[in-house]
Amino acid sequence: MVQLQRLSLLAVVPSLLSVAAAIEYDVLIVGGGSSGTHAAIRLQQLGKSVALVEKECRIGGHTNTYKDNATGTTFDYGVQVLVNTTTVRNLFDSLNIPLAPYAPGGKPVPVDFRNSVAGPSWPVVDANASAAALVKYEAILAQYQDNFFRGYNLPDPVPEDLLLPWGEFLRKHDLGALAYDGFLQFQGMGNILAQPTLYAMKLFNPMQVAARKNKTKVAEANHNMQALWDAAEQKLTSDTSAVVKCATIESIPTPPPARKPSCAKKLLITVPPKLALLDQFLDLTTEETDVFSRFNNSYYWNAVVSNTGFPTGASLYNYDAAAPLGVPSLPGAYYFNPQVSDLYSVQYSSPAEMSDEEFKSDVLASVERIRSALNLAAPNSSTAVVASNNHSPFGLTVSVDEIKAGFYKKFVGLQSKTNTFWTGANWASGSSSTIWDFSEVEILPKILESLG
Repeated sequence: MVQLQRLSLLAVVPSLLSVAAAIEYDVLIVGGGSSGTHAAIRLQQLGKSVALVEKECRIGGHTNTYKDNATGTTFDYGVQVLVNTTTVRNLFDSLNIPLAPYAPGGKPVPVDFRNSVAGPSWPVVDANASAAALVKYEAILAQYQDNFFRGYNLPDPVPEDLLLPWGEFLRKHDLGALAYDGFLQFQGMGNILAQPTLYAMKLFNPMQVAARKNKTKVAEANHNMQALWDAAEQKLTSDTSAVVKCATIESIPTPPPARKPSCAKKLLITVPPKLALLDQFLDLTTEETDVFSRFNNSYYWNAVVSNTGFPTGASLYNYDAAAPLGVPSLPGAYYFNPQVSDLYSVQYSSPAEMSDEEFKSDVLASVERIRSALNLAAPNSSTAVVASNNHSPFGLTVSVDEIKAGFYKKFVGLQSKTNTFWTGANWASGSSSTIWDFSEVEILPKILESLG
């Protein structure tokens, strides 16, 4: 059994986790994003008691849904797309939330956002070349075991291809036609062409390849992904399980005298394994500190922008014809997609730390540069960022030398030690569909076995 002193969570939520009568949960889950909430629902379905703790005042993590007050219409500008797998369907069906085939909107218009240059006609990559490259890439992926793509179970020794920068890997195998699509689809990795192929391949995995070939991407039918997590919260609010939002996590050595500490038999941590985050609430072991201290990360934001002056229905895509494989260097936005009432959603990444104000400033400057490149007049009202979210740290990586030296053996080896389990984007990949598959196959069975 794990006393919450292991977590230094004795003061996390006095009304729930430290009360006059001690509460014992089967599993305490820290992090109410996609991975943590999915795990909580599944454990509850399997008859276990769960406490889900989230520092934000809502659950859902990288889901961001905007409601336009003028029309009452909602749209997603965070997580929007899933792969139509059994695991995905089961979660949505269990919460009575409808799915629909994903249909990207807007007419694509390529523009060099940084240099204010109009791009070529769309598509910027020949469709036949892209399809042929996808077939060739799929054959390369078939050389690896399923558990490699599900988690970080790397072959030993690590194949040289996985250590190459992604851009070099694409050139080596004549797969350049996939570069720009990968840049757009697998965001938040900073300059992705410079990242080790290991990380790009885990994002652009067989599940994602099949989804492209078979057109099996889905989205929340009403463009309201937050509805899924609101339904999950209702389901988890019961006599045996609980959701704690707006959690202020403090580290205190003992509980107040009037309270007895709550207990959890097992812990499931889903927040990014960066020391700056974990040190706030978790008394890390020496081994955990050593492993997690080696991570680097990129930075990732999303936003909603009003009064852009862009053509009605146009999707503006960041494309640099002078850059290798057309992939722009970052920091910068990936695209501006039209939504409702002249609102545009935007996704943005940087390889280096930036402030939220620097991010917003560059988004607004990018809008001006796009208008200049397309000879568009400025709108009557000022362009504004009306909503934004910082989802950093994002895309955790280690150096090629660390990968070769067996870093991921140590990383994977942390599972179940001190009755603590781990899941999330950095244990699987940045896609909810892949994360849930990882949890279903690799983590939840181990938690159930350990509970007896």
